[in-house]
Amino acid sequence: MLMCRALVGKPHVVTEAGDSIDAAKAAGCDCVCGDREQKVGTYKEYIFFDERSVVPEYAVIYKRQYDRNAVPVEMRQDAKGVTGRNWQVRLEGGWANFPPDVSHELNQLEKSGGMTYDRVIGNIMYHFDLSDMSQKNTQSDKSRKIRPPMRR
Repeated sequence: MLMCRALVGKPHVVTEAGDSIDAAKAAGCDCVCGDREQKVGTYKEYIFFDERSVVPEYAVIYKRQYDRNAVPVEMRQDAKGVTGRNWQVRLEGGWANFPPDVSHELNQLEKSGGMTYDRVIGNIMYHFDLSDMSQKNTQSDKSRKIRPPMRR
């Protein structure tokens, strides 16, 4: 993760999604601030027009801790937004969320006590096995690890 120093200047603040860059430039603003914090309580995101407005200052290397008990009590926070709500599959680049409909079906399977489930995703049949937490592509026979949502 990079910690950057950013010169915000005069921001053009918006709460609705959309392309606001032209409106911000026309108003003489230096960046766009998408205020998701005000809209849905998550975060603010900034879009800068000039790369010289953002300077990397520190590189932070960390390991995310998923065990709630390993996090000091004073640092614990509930996740907001969609973080941790979906089932995930382990890809070469890390963990990726399943689409919400697949996550919902896997939650229903787990809740009912079922262990296996077959599902077509993108024209490919997958076999899910909750006993060994795996997903198998039935065409290529490749298996990948899966994990349940982090937030219940």
